[in-house]
Amino acid sequence: MQITLISAPDENRWLEVKDRALVTIDKKTVTPPDSEWKHKILEARHSPIRRLEYSFLIEDLPYYVSVHLVRHHEGFQPYVRSQRNDRQSHYDRTKAPQDAPVNMIIDVNAEALMVIANKRLCNQAAKETREVVREMCRLAEEHTPELKGLLVPMCEYTNTCHEMFPCGRVAKK
Repeated sequence: MQITLISAPDENRWLEVKDRALVTIDKKTVTPPDSEWKHKILEARHSPIRRLEYSFLIEDLPYYVSVHLVRHHEGFQPYVRSQRNDRQSHYDRTKAPQDAPVNMIIDVNAEALMVIANKRLCNQAAKETREVVREMCRLAEEHTPELKGLLVPMCEYTNTCHEMFPCGRVAKK
């Protein structure tokens, strides 16, 4: 399996985020956002961060992992290779095992990426799904260091477990 970050926010997109944040308090952007401001708005999860979009190409992904990922829908758009027999000739869809490889591109905004990390880095998520999301998070953090510490399991984000069957990482309140 190969995961590639194929696009990520540039400085112009960050200016757009700052413009949107400042218009809500009747101010105009005078200077570009610095790293501290970027981290703060990401940590606050304010709506302008939805303008920060990442695209990932995932090749040879087990089909069952793609099914876990496509459950996300807000701020998240998946494009998964079809398994239809009239669209591909790699295998018979009716006999394909759950780990049959598919390729997909995921377009996701920063807020949605944090939500996905909250859910899919949880120890209750499938190990293979955690591995994919962990690599997506690593690539996003490599490009946007201000995400450091924000792409974490829900229990780490809220310091409490919300799962029906906790793993024990943190206490359930």
